Amino acid sequence: MEESELEKTDWHLPFGESLQWDLSPVGVPVLPETLVMIKTPRVDILIIRQQETHWTAEQLERLPDGIRQCTAPYLLIEFKYTQSLSDKAMLQTLAYDYFYKQSQKLKDEQVQTFLVTGMKPQQDTRKPYGYDNMLYPGVYHSQHQLEKRIQLISLNELADKPYNAVFKLFATHQKEKQKAFELLKQSRDISSLPKELKPLLLGLLYIGEQDMTPEMTPERVREVGKIWGKAYLSGLTPEERFIGLKPEERFIGLKPEERFIGLNPEERFIGLKPEERLAGLSVEEIEAYLKQQKQD
Repeated sequence: MEESELEKTDWHLPFGESLQWDLSPVGVPVLPETLVMIKTPRVDILIIRQQETHWTAEQLERLPDGIRQCTAPYLLIEFKYTQSLSDKAMLQTLAYDYFYKQSQKLKDEQVQTFLVTGMKPQQDTRKPYGYDNMLYPGVYHSQHQLEKRIQLISLNELADKPYNAVFKLFATHQKEKQKAFELLKQSRDISSLPKELKPLLLGLLYIGEQDMTPEMTPERVREVGKIWGKAYLSGLTPEERFIGLKPEERFIGLKPEERFIGLNPEERFIGLKPEERLAGLSVEEIEAYLKQQKQD
């Protein structure tokens, strides 16, 4: 994470919030901006694995490659969205790895630190740091004395699996993001996404790597997502707009009388119990109705 306020764009915050949404329900604590020492700096994201236990089957359905194979109880993530692998990124990540262990009095084997990049680091970029060995698609290990402490995760290169989907939403290649979003829709309840995350993720799907500059902030992407989302919805049929919504969500914002527009009288009562159909009617109204039925 950048410490200079002029350089800081806080991409790790929505990235961490996405991981919280996805992993917290299955018992994996995710703590964005965790203090490495009593005072600054803060590591971007800390994931805690229950000690002396394996990842559960439910957790493995959501943990990406690199992390799902890790046995350390503490996992640190340094996230670079608009940047790739560099000397500065590596030094920062090594510093967080060292200071977190020192401040928490942890052994090397108790902590695994990851440098996660939204942009794909090319071979010429990886070579000086010794990241030639790919453990899994998109996950690199170095043989160098210092860099071997840090696993490199290239989001654009992760396998197209449901457990990689949330991570890959923050890749920079549009094709990879689109595939990740389709996997996410198939494997998660995306209607439960926090309200603030929805426009941001829509914006991420819309923008390409050519748009990624150090000045591209989460707020700018969120605004793009709001505009793109409105344009997208305007081109859908009424039926398509309701896909994925729960019944109660379809009526949000409508007055009671507006909810029945277009329905025949008998259609309005489908699914209701007898007592629910009579709710709101007085005894006199019910008796008058029964009397009319007898006459008919």
